Amino acid sequence: MPDATTGPLTEQLTDLVRDRLGVEVPSPDTDLVAEGLLDSLALVTLIVGLEDTFGCQLPLDDFDIDRFRSVDAMAAFLAEVGVTAD
Repeated sequence: MPDATTGPLTEQLTDLVRDRLGVEVPSPDTDLVAEGLLDSLALVTLIVGLEDTFGCQLPLDDFDIDRFRSVDAMAAFLAEVGVTAD
């Protein structure tokens, strides 16, 4: 269940995944990689979309796929690096 910090982010991320990748997210905790909804090319597109949408540069020096496996994980990662929903 999303908390006050990630709730709006979760909603915005779900829309972003749908709009940029054409992927309907079954639920915020769905593992998009394991379900085959997110591959390496889609991941790059998603990261660019995140940076465009939120006007940020994501710290990817120590890239961790687990941060992008689900909408919940992405929301937590963005919140961790100081990104907030519009």
